[in-house]
Amino acid sequence: MSNPAPIPLILDVDTGIDDALALLFAAGSAEVELVGVTTVAGNVELAHVTRNTLAVLELAGRGEVEVAAGAAAPLCRPLTPTPETHGPEGIGRATVPPPVARPSERSAARLIVEQARARPGEITLVALGPLTNVAAAVLWEPELPRLLKRLVVMGGTFREAGNTTPVTEWNMTVDPEAAACVLRRFGRDGAPLPLLMGLDVTQTAAILPHHLAALRARAGDGPLVRFVEDALGFYFDFHERYDGFRGAHVHDPFVVGSVLDPGLLSARRTLAVGIELGGERTAGMTFADWKGTGGEPPNCEVPFRGEGGAFVERLVDRLVALAAR
Repeated sequence: MSNPAPIPLILDVDTGIDDALALLFAAGSAEVELVGVTTVAGNVELAHVTRNTLAVLELAGRGEVEVAAGAAAPLCRPLTPTPETHGPEGIGRATVPPPVARPSERSAARLIVEQARARPGEITLVALGPLTNVAAAVLWEPELPRLLKRLVVMGGTFREAGNTTPVTEWNMTVDPEAAACVLRRFGRDGAPLPLLMGLDVTQTAAILPHHLAALRARAGDGPLVRFVEDALGFYFDFHERYDGFRGAHVHDPFVVGSVLDPGLLSARRTLAVGIELGGERTAGMTFADWKGTGGEPPNCEVPFRGEGGAFVERLVDRLVALAAR
């Protein structure tokens, strides 16, 4: 029996430690056709994001993948990067050689729009950072929601506390205007509903010290293993200081893994979801019309249960296989 065709993906990233792991996971997955990667300012400034993305793809042996740089700042607000979370350059204490490849001559929005036009109904756009590039792309091409197979977003929180303010998740907080723009334009007029994966499910995926020990025991010493250890060591320190456990939530890889295996998610609901744009502590908050009394049709599919533990074991397996190449 033949294997199914790989799933065409564009990853929109703000690399970032967990974005780096998502890139490695995608690069090591035979189920993925990596159509392109687009970069957006978020965890760190755009120049660091783009350099990290090129370098991580080369570390994974995928330096041929097109990387297009996108928005250097949110639509309406100043950029507020998080060096305390991801390190001054976005990859913790890890170091990588300067990438050989250069960014594409295409912008991020142009890559997204042109690939979607060329392959209507085929490509899944997976947004792992602030939604600035996605907003720019849909404003350029209003038909984008119908040209994509689906938009999958890491962002928001509903029943879990926020990880930026008490009620907001990081990606939505960085550029709430872009998030509001995207949610107003996707999931309408018969277009596929975006899948919105918030902290309710992504925080079920936590990588712990014993996973890193297993990675080294199985894969040995090498550039990829050292990169993962040095990046995650910084992330572990952050989570131990602020979240009370030594480990790290690997939000972004789990989102990619759930695209490949939808069975990792359950308790899904279709909901009308909005983004709060005002308030000192509430800008970027995701709110849902739980009872359907607001008069708006559902514009998102939101899962509330995730098999994060099973995914992390799969992530380690992919990293072992990638390190062995």
